[in-house]
Amino acid sequence: MTDVLTPLDYWLADQGRLTAVDRFARWHEIAEPIAPRYREMIPMASPRPGEQYAFEVDLDACTGCKACVAACHSLNGLDETESWRSVGLLYTVEAGEALQQSVTTACHHCVDPACMNGCPVDAYEKDPVTGIVAHLDDQCIGCRYCVLTCPYEVPRFNERLGIVRKCDLCADRLAEGEAPACVQSCPNEAIRVTVVAREEVVARAGRGEFLAGTPDPALTAPATRYLTARPALASAVAADAGSPRPAEGHPPLAVMLVLTQLAVGASVADTVLRLFGAPAGLGAEGPLVALGAGLLALGASVLHLGRPLLAWRAIIGLRHSWLSREIVAFGLFAGVATLSAAASWWPHAFGPRWAATALRLATGAAGLAGLGCSMMIYIVTGRAWWRARHTVVKFTLTAAACGSAAVAVATLVAMLGADAAARTELAPLVRSLVAATMLAATLKLAIEASLLPRARRGATDELGRSALLLLGPLRAQTARRFACGIAGGVVLPPLVALLADARAPIGFALAAALPMLALLVAGELWERDQYFRAAAPPRMPGTPA
Repeated sequence: MTDVLTPLDYWLADQGRLTAVDRFARWHEIAEPIAPRYREMIPMASPRPGEQYAFEVDLDACTGCKACVAACHSLNGLDETESWRSVGLLYTVEAGEALQQSVTTACHHCVDPACMNGCPVDAYEKDPVTGIVAHLDDQCIGCRYCVLTCPYEVPRFNERLGIVRKCDLCADRLAEGEAPACVQSCPNEAIRVTVVAREEVVARAGRGEFLAGTPDPALTAPATRYLTARPALASAVAADAGSPRPAEGHPPLAVMLVLTQLAVGASVADTVLRLFGAPAGLGAEGPLVALGAGLLALGASVLHLGRPLLAWRAIIGLRHSWLSREIVAFGLFAGVATLSAAASWWPHAFGPRWAATALRLATGAAGLAGLGCSMMIYIVTGRAWWRARHTVVKFTLTAAACGSAAVAVATLVAMLGADAAARTELAPLVRSLVAATMLAATLKLAIEASLLPRARRGATDELGRSALLLLGPLRAQTARRFACGIAGGVVLPPLVALLADARAPIGFALAAALPMLALLVAGELWERDQYFRAAAPPRMPGTPA
């Protein structure tokens, strides 16, 4: 008679099969030296010239247990909500069956790190011997630009400290022959540290060899290598790829961008009017608007810093950081705009007329340089939502629409106390400015609306994901943006132009112009917030929402 196994027999048999964690505990119990087991997970010799350390991940051994995440968090003393390593999922189909693969990821210690290249205060350094990309906490001002430039979103902002922090491959442990926390804690030995040739890393990145569904490795040449014996993973997709989520918003940056563009637009509009024969009644209103908006923008930018008292450090990276260049350009703009406004207010104090004209031209040039740097800050990240053809158009049209509207309002204010002759000369200028406002605003709204049908392409398309966000989680904000934009940039400008008549009370035109400017700026602020929140570039694998 055949013996029948009871549930208890099954349970006892199952307990007899030791897991990796059980084997690890057994080594401790029998006093077996375990250091050699983990010393083999790191190189025994330092990298030679042209080489560096790198993570190597065996995907087939990763079970998604997150022991690496817990160990990294514990050893580095991270805050409760802070994490330098994460675990996501890839999905694919192999031989007709669904396949799920866990992926552990941290900093890739890139050969050409975007975080270091973009940092305005040189708070990153790449060790020339080990290749480890380390963050210098004491140098950081918490601007978070590295969070935007890193394609893998590795740097994490710490609200308590006001700085960014990231994985340094446990460099202090490596220096003592100890494995990093994540390596040492993995029960399946899925993570190890190895030595790689930098030329080989760059060559692999150029061929697009990295991990399916992740950012283009050619952007930074990530040194991490993912290994698997399953060819099906080459076509895998991230578990969260079909459900794009809004990115982090940056309200102070949105305010700063809109106001700097308004300031530049106002400066250029005022200069163009004066160069092409503006009447004598045109006073210092335009330069004052440009100066005021520029100063407010600089103040808003400081609010975005985690350590605002160290804002002065932001020019350190002038040689390589577009953010440093933007700060220098707009700082110069503010200084020259102050002189230009003074020259318009007290023309006799600045000597010949050409001196005031030179100051206006210098103000416009500095503003346009700053505007160009603002564009490059985002263009260089490689994100489709921030590509040149989108960013240049958006920033330029915002400057044209808001700047023209602001100068139009300032001119109407000047007309309140002017005589009939001056009002007759200034009214056509107001109508020209309002026409420019309407043209720029209408064109910008049309371009933004043309991107929304991209949602039909679905989440597999990067701009499609942005469109899905605008029509999904951000739809209320999208509605407010278009409502304000249409009201302030399309509906009210003709009314202002109609009322801007020297024979009619100027107060009526001003009563329509002020809401026009306010609604226009509000719409641009909504759009600029979406500029950050609707960015949906490829990311490292996450987990389903």
